[in-house]
Amino acid sequence: MPIYGWTLIKLIRNNGVTELAKNLSKEINNIDQKWDGIVDFGLHGQNRKFIKHLLSRISGYVDELIGKSSNYVSYHHPKGKQFEIEHIWGDKFDEHRDEFDQENDFQEWRNTIGALILLPNGTNQSFSSDKYNDKLEHYIKENTYAQTLHPSYYTKNPNFLKSQAINELGFKPHSNFKKQDIEERTKLVQRLCEQLWSVDYYVNDENSNNT
Repeated sequence: MPIYGWTLIKLIRNNGVTELAKNLSKEINNIDQKWDGIVDFGLHGQNRKFIKHLLSRISGYVDELIGKSSNYVSYHHPKGKQFEIEHIWGDKFDEHRDEFDQENDFQEWRNTIGALILLPNGTNQSFSSDKYNDKLEHYIKENTYAQTLHPSYYTKNPNFLKSQAINELGFKPHSNFKKQDIEERTKLVQRLCEQLWSVDYYVNDENSNNT
């Protein structure tokens, strides 16, 4: 079990960089919850702020990977238009009866983390109820994480296509957005989280200092 609060503060107080990395890496690795739990994670009435935080972190990180100047702050508390959580599926159960018999199942899938992105306030509201194929043409004009849904994004974006970190993440376009696409996008979120919060950097840095 990891330690928290005052006990953790005492552990890392006065640590040098190497010792700090070692102690924090150990505590992170002792956390019971693992990133594969993301497959069951989604939006509900009490976690909207955290969902926005997570999507802001992901959106900013993907931008940074391809050399854009935008980052977490750009999405979570920008100076201009605020960003809102966008459901990739509109709230129209009847349009998804080919995959769902019960509306509550549809709503659960619709709120899955892999079925959510961030869009600027106003843009989100203007076409939030549109069908996916119509939305897709708007997504290509938005942030990188949203753009990766569109097949055209994978043709002429050298910074994206040549990034080793991007290639390791396994992005793919989604011409349609069915349950399988949500599953694939959710797995992508898991890989993004694993890469974002990996402790490998500290382990490799420690090993290099010891050589």
